[in-house]
Amino acid sequence: MDYWHHVKQHHEAWDHFVNRIEADLYFFQEARPTDVLLEQRGHILWNEIGGKRNWGSGIYSQEYELLEEKIESQFEGVFSVGKTLIGTVPITLVSLYGLMESSGPTQGYSINNLHRMLSDLTGLFNGHIGGKRNLIMGGDFNASTQLDPLQNNNSHKILFDRIDDFGLKDVFRLSGNTSHVQTLRHARSAQPWQNDYFYISESLAGRFIKCDIIDDARTRLFSDHNVVTVDLDL
Repeated sequence: MDYWHHVKQHHEAWDHFVNRIEADLYFFQEARPTDVLLEQRGHILWNEIGGKRNWGSGIYSQEYELLEEKIESQFEGVFSVGKTLIGTVPITLVSLYGLMESSGPTQGYSINNLHRMLSDLTGLFNGHIGGKRNLIMGGDFNASTQLDPLQNNNSHKILFDRIDDFGLKDVFRLSGNTSHVQTLRHARSAQPWQNDYFYISESLAGRFIKCDIIDDARTRLFSDHNVVTVDLDL
């Protein structure tokens, strides 16, 4: 939600996303919930990244109760993990952000942190923590195979290959997309960048209906990212 650039529109942005974009579950990154949302205990999970950042990643649901699940990692707030029950279907939720290095030789890169986060989440994805799961993971990864030619390597392709290897299914591919779908509007680039993704476990693939991109005037007021919506028959 690009919080630090939209502080003055903070409440208006949340009103738009929660009350005008109808969803059962909201995955958000680069965000800080309002005090009113934080009072809805049991319906919101959120951790700030800390340090120089007072924002982070989270999950919100007006209807369904959420239980936070802690995973041992140095990336608290960069990703947040929760569980919910929709009907009789237990779902594990991962809201993940591709945190860029702020200093050092890899300043401006997110890919090294993303690989570390996948390693921290391996036990969850492989069923070594709590068994096999119905899982939804989504967020602003700050990653794209569009970047590999610019960085002269295949580190982004390897990242997505790792996710595929966990058996997680890219909802854009399930929708029939074979190329990138624009989710980021970069002020200094006309390239139609995609760095937002949703993945679901193979156990949920048969319940997938569609995914859409919302790119309208109101959304553009509050973020440089478009909204991704995913419909599942649960």
